[in-house]
Amino acid sequence: MRHLRINLATWVPIFFIILYLLPLGLRDLWSPDELRYAEISREMVSSGDWVVPRFNDLRYFEKPVMGYWMNAVSQLVFGETNFAVRAASAFSALGAAFCIFLLLARFASRPVAWLSSGIYLSMFMVSGVGTYSVLDSMLNLWLTASFTAFYFAIRSEELRQRAKYYGLAGFYCGCAVLTKGFLALALPVLVVVPYMFWDKQFKTILKWGWWVMLLAVLVCLPWGLAIHAAEPDYWHYFFWIEHIQRFAADNAQHSAPVWYYLPFLAAGVLPWLFWSPSAIGHLKGQMHSPLLRYALLWAILPLLFFSMAKGKLATYILPIMAPLAILFAFGIQQAFAKSCKGLTWGSWLNAILFALLAVTTLVLHYTGKLPLDAEEAYRPWLLFSIFAFWSAMAFLAIKATSLNGKIASYMLMPLGLFMLAWATFPNVSIYSKMPAKFMQQISHLVEPNTVLVADYPDTMSAFNWYFKREDVYLVGQKGEVRYGLEYPDAQHRFIETKHLAEFIEQQRRHAPVMVYYRDKPDMDGTLPETTERIDKGRYTILYYQAAAD
Repeated sequence: MRHLRINLATWVPIFFIILYLLPLGLRDLWSPDELRYAEISREMVSSGDWVVPRFNDLRYFEKPVMGYWMNAVSQLVFGETNFAVRAASAFSALGAAFCIFLLLARFASRPVAWLSSGIYLSMFMVSGVGTYSVLDSMLNLWLTASFTAFYFAIRSEELRQRAKYYGLAGFYCGCAVLTKGFLALALPVLVVVPYMFWDKQFKTILKWGWWVMLLAVLVCLPWGLAIHAAEPDYWHYFFWIEHIQRFAADNAQHSAPVWYYLPFLAAGVLPWLFWSPSAIGHLKGQMHSPLLRYALLWAILPLLFFSMAKGKLATYILPIMAPLAILFAFGIQQAFAKSCKGLTWGSWLNAILFALLAVTTLVLHYTGKLPLDAEEAYRPWLLFSIFAFWSAMAFLAIKATSLNGKIASYMLMPLGLFMLAWATFPNVSIYSKMPAKFMQQISHLVEPNTVLVADYPDTMSAFNWYFKREDVYLVGQKGEVRYGLEYPDAQHRFIETKHLAEFIEQQRRHAPVMVYYRDKPDMDGTLPETTERIDKGRYTILYYQAAAD
C-alpha cells in the first residue's frame, strides 16, 4: 500500500463486507448468549406473538422487545441460520458508523467522516460485538443515532430543523429504551445537558426537552400498553428487578470494581491503541471545536457513569467507541499532518508485540502448554498466522506514505482474527461453549416425541434451537428462567433433582427420554440405567429408550 492510492470512500464499505458480513455464518453459535437470543426470536416468529418475549415457551422479561424484533426480522429474511442470528448486530454496527459519517460530513469534512467511520468499524470492541449476537450492538445503534440527532438539533438555527432533529432524537431514544430499558435514556441526558451548559444553551434544552420526551414516550407506548395487557406483572419485574437491583444494589448482578472498564477500554480500541497517545496529544489545539467538546463529553461521562454503577459488563462501554473514533480521527489527522514520530513508534510497538505473540504461540504449542488434542496441531499455526498478519499490517503502515494507506493497513489488522479465529478454538472450548457439533452427533436419537430434559438454560437453549423444540424440561437449576418458571402454568416444566429418576421412569413408558448435562452428572446410582450415554467435553447425554420399544 506504499504506492497504492487508497480511497476510504470505497475501502470502508468493502471492509465492512469482508470483516463483518463474510464471517457471520462461518462459526457455530456460542452458548449462552447467541443461542438464547436466536431462540427467543425464533419462538417469536414461530408463535406469531410479537408482544411477549418467550424462551422455551416461558415468559422471559429480562429485556424489552426491540432487539428480539430486529433478530426476528433477520430470521424472516435470511432464515434460521447463523448468519441471520448475527446479521442484526452487524448491520447495527454499520448504522452507527453511518451516523458518525453523517455527523462529521456535516460539521467537519467528508475525508474526516470516512476516516472516523473506518476507525470505528475496525475497533476491536465494535467488530467483536458487531459480529456476535447480543443486544448491545443494536442498543448502540439507537444511542449513536440519538447523539447524532441531538447535535444536529443543537447546531440548527431554523425552528423547523430543530423540531425535526429533536424529534428524531426522541424517536431514537425510544428505540433504545425498547431495546434495553430505561437506562438507555440516562446516557443522552448525561451528555447533552452538560454540553448545553458548556455551550451556554441550557435554556434551549429546557425548551425542547418536552418534545424529545414526548416522542420517546410515543415510540414506547404501543408495545408498553400491549405487554401490560398481556402480562400485567412485566413492568414491575423489569423496572424493580432488572434495573434497580442490577445497577444499584450491593448484591447487583455482575458486580465489579470501579476500574473494571480500563483494560476493556484499552483492548476495545485496538488496533488504534498504539496511535492513541499521539492522537490525544494532538487534540489540545483543537478543543475550541464544539464538535470535539461534544465528543469528549460523549466519551468520558458514560464511562464514569458505568464505572460508578455496581453492575458491570464489558459491552456496556460500547457506546463510547463512536466518540473515541471521532477524537482519534481528528488527532491522527493532525499528527500525520505534523509528521509526528509517535505514529511510527506506535506502529513499531504494534508490529513487535504481535510478532512476539506469533512466536509465543508456537513456543507454547511445542512445549505442550496449549490445551489441544493430537488432531488439533494445525490450530497454533492458524493463530500464528493471525498474529503474523497483524504484525505485517503494522509494518506496512510504517512503510505507507499516505494517511489513507496507513489507515487501511490498520483497518486490515483484525481481518485475520475475525476470519480465522473460529478455527483456532480448541476442542475443549468447542465442547463447552459451542454445542452445534454435539447436537449433530445426537440428532439421530431425537424423535418428535422424545422427552427432552436439560440441567440449565444453557443446555436447554441448545435443545430449543437445534431441534426447534419449545417444550424442554429443566432439572436442578432454574438460572435466568427462574421468574418464568414461577408462573402456575409453567411450574410443571421444572423437575427437582430428587424426582428426576421418577420422572424418567414415568415418561419412558410412552416415549424416549433424553437428559442433557453441561457438566458430568454425579452417577451415584440414583438414576435408572441408561440405554446409551454420550460424553463429549463438558457435555453429557443420558438416553433412555421408551419402554414400549
